[in-house]
Order: sequence, then C-alpha cells, then structure tokens
Amino acid sequence: MNIDLSEKVIRLLVQEGVSCFCICAGARNSPLVRVLSSAAGIRVLHFFDERSAAFFALGMIQANHNPVVVVTTSGTAVAELLPAAVEATYTSLPLVFLTADRPRAYRNTGAPQSIEQVGIFSHYVETTQDIESLDEEINLSQWTKSGPLHLNICFDEPLLDRAIEPLDCSKLVLNNRQFPQLVSEQKRLLNKPMVIVGPLKHKYRAQVVDFLKKLGAPIYAEVLSGLRGEPSLQNLLLQGGEKSVEKAFQENLTQSVLRVGGVPTLRFWRDLEVKLSHVPVYSISDNDYSGLSRRVSHLVGYHNLDLIQLKSVADKQELEKIFLQDTDIANRLQGLFQDYPKSEPSLVSRLAKMLQEKTIYIGNSLPIREWDLASHTSIHYKQVFGNRGANGIDGQISTFLGMAYELHENQAWAVVGDLTAMYDLNSLWITQKNQFQKLRIVVVNNNGGMIFKNLFGREEFLNRHEVGFQHWAEMFGWGYVQWTDVHPNQNLPDHCIIELLPDEDSSNQFWKKYREI
Repeated sequence: MNIDLSEKVIRLLVQEGVSCFCICAGARNSPLVRVLSSAAGIRVLHFFDERSAAFFALGMIQANHNPVVVVTTSGTAVAELLPAAVEATYTSLPLVFLTADRPRAYRNTGAPQSIEQVGIFSHYVETTQDIESLDEEINLSQWTKSGPLHLNICFDEPLLDRAIEPLDCSKLVLNNRQFPQLVSEQKRLLNKPMVIVGPLKHKYRAQVVDFLKKLGAPIYAEVLSGLRGEPSLQNLLLQGGEKSVEKAFQENLTQSVLRVGGVPTLRFWRDLEVKLSHVPVYSISDNDYSGLSRRVSHLVGYHNLDLIQLKSVADKQELEKIFLQDTDIANRLQGLFQDYPKSEPSLVSRLAKMLQEKTIYIGNSLPIREWDLASHTSIHYKQVFGNRGANGIDGQISTFLGMAYELHENQAWAVVGDLTAMYDLNSLWITQKNQFQKLRIVVVNNNGGMIFKNLFGREEFLNRHEVGFQHWAEMFGWGYVQWTDVHPNQNLPDHCIIELLPDEDSSNQFWKKYREI
C-alpha cells in the first residue's frame, strides 16, 4: 500500500502543476523517495538539510511561479520547514510540504520519530491533509496556490512493500482549476498621495507601471519592486530615499499613502503605526495582509487597481517642491558617498551601479536597506529577488540558489550580510550536485549585526565576530576574493564568494552625517 499511496499522491501533485520535488531522504519517506527517483517527466533534487531545501524551493517558485514540493521524513525533519512556511504564507507562494509520518496509532506515545506533525504549521499553510490509507480521499480543491500546502502521509512497515515500477508523469493532464477574483465595488479616493511600492512579483509589474503613470503621484519604489530603472516612471521616482518621503509629509505636500505590493522595508512605514497614525493609508497587494495593525483601506488583487482614484493631487507648485527637495537630498547623499568612499553605504552604491542589467538577489537586514538608499532609481536590473514576507536572515542563500537554478541565466548575484551567510553555510552543498551558471555571492562583512548599531547603539546587540569566509568558499570548491573596494572588471571564477570589507569608522561617520540631512 505504501508504494501505491506514494504514486497516488505524486500523480495528484503533478496534476496541480508540480514539476520539481526537493527530496530530503530518510527511512520513513523511503516509499516516496523510491517512487520519485524512478519517475519520468519530473525533476528531482536531493538535499540533506530540510530547511535549506525548503528555502531553495522558495527561490524556484519566485523564479517560475509554479509550485515546488519538499519531501521529508518524519519527526523534527518536518519542524525544519516552518521558517519557509512562514515566508511562503506572507509572500503568497505555492510551496508544498510532503511529509512522511509513522501510523496514527503512534501519536502521543513518544515513540521514536513520532511527533505531532498534523497542525505543526498552524495557520502557515492554506490547508493540511493527513492520509493513512489508499482509500482516503485527497481533496486539493481548497488549495488556491496562494500559500503553502501540507500533505502528511502515514506509512507502516514494511516501508517498501512492493517492487517499484517506473511512474510516467509526462502524460498527466494538468488541473486548470480557477478561483474567482474578488472585485470590490467601492472606489478608493486618495487625497495628495505618496505612493510606496514594496516587493512586486514580476508578472504584475507592467500592470502596476501603467497604473502609476496614469496616477501621476510621487513614487518611492523599493528595489524589490523592480520599478527602479523603469524609463516611463523616471519623472515620478524619488531619488533621495525615505528622507524625501518624510520631508514631503512634514511640509504637508502629501497627505495620504498608497502602498502597492508587499509590505515596505523603510522606517517611514513603521512610523505610520503611531507617530503618523493620522495619515490615511490605502494598500493593494496580492494577499490579505495590509501591513499595519491600524485601520487600512486594503484591496486584494491588482485587477482592482482601477478602483484607486485621485480625490486631489498635489498641484504643480507642490509637486515641483517635492522633487526639488528630493533632488537636494539626493545630491547631499551623493556627497556623502564621495566623502566616505570606504563606508558600507558607499561600497553598496558602487556595487549597485556595477550590477546594473544583472539578475540580483538582495538579502535581508542591512543590505536591503542600504540598497534602497544607495542604488540610484535610474539603474535597471534584469530581475530582482529577495525574501521580504516575514523572513529574517535565515535561508537567504538557499533561496538565491533556488532562484538561480530555475532561471539558468549566465550570471546571478546575491548580496548578503555576514551573519546571514553564517546562518546558511550548508546551502552551497547543492552546487556540487547540480549544474549552475556563474554564481557570485557578495558577503558584506562588517563583523556582525551592524543594523542594530543604528537602532540601539549598544554593543550587546551586534554579535561581534572575527570570522572570514575564505575557508567557506574552499570547503565547497568555490573561488574567493576579498574586496575593500568594488572592482567591476576583475575576472572571477565561475562560482565565487566576494568578501566585501567596509571601513567601520568611515561607516560610522557616514551614518552620523546622514542623520543630519
């Protein structure tokens, strides 16, 4: 029955659009491993670490928008999937967990490899199904593919209960089930809006660009929006970072906020909770999350963009003042880059210019904030990726590798912090087993957690260290270079770790002067 049940589940998932399975092999999931390893018409990748496999799958989904399955054995292997489940939930990605389990009779007994796997993801999956018998119905009709799915399969011994016959998945008919789009009937009338565009999936960008051109309001676009470098928006994009946003509200030149896309990174967004709680906020994204705890007029689905209309817009003189102030802030910022060339933001600024027209992945914590500050709005990137649902610094490199594996581009770059890299050191293992194009990972090594220095200014938050990354590269057969400046023309190995070393004193001076702008 185990092999038959495995084949049934795999067929159903392939019919839901799954073409890749990331396997973390163990004893309890051996029926699934054996069936998948002999199947035709699907891709199978092998991992030893469940957390890395799940984030790798997330990267693949970001690149192709199709569901990817992570297959685990029982016990705490399942628990390793939770961080990726959280990220997939808040970014509306169809990540599938196919977890093997011991028979239901083992639950609440403390038997080896028996934990409470059903419900382990709480509300971080759209639906969970627990299956023990071939006769039990597996109903995926409620899975909208706007979040994770959990299938928990119970296997009794003998685990491999019959010979394996190759499963041909290439001829299975896809289930093209459609879900109705919710359309609101109420128009949203905005008064002198400032548009803040957060992470935006590639498939929605053209639609959003057309809307923003018609709206004509000033725009703060984060790098993960993919809208920086968009020629038709250059006259609307703010260049001075979030200080330009703050200044426009301080002088009452803008009076409301329209958020488009994922929840923004900038500090101003958090200030809307209390400090700027009087400012009306409207938002539109592809999920139910408004991004603020207070009342927000929120629409789900970009098909509702036509409902967002202007009640009033800043007049010509007010718009001119917004962009004059923005230009002044941007010029002063460029002056700081010149005055402190070895500071971390200045190095990131030059790196951002160097990587124009490349596919890039920006890690969380300080790098994403510095990139939003330092990369000019005229710089265009081929594609931009990152984990900005609820994710911290875990699994970032694994996600980058999944994205790069799926895109098969000539070159892909990731920029991450030092602690982020240490959190995901085993991620490079997959590059020894599979073909990748040229991979470059820039590790900004500021010796630990400097984002918290800006927040708290106290040493106990910094996680100081003296770790370098050359031995990490050597461990997996990657090339390694060390930069104290950006070198655009340097020949690099196919796979290379670039350790970027900013000067701490110069960075401190930069941030001190930046706060005075």
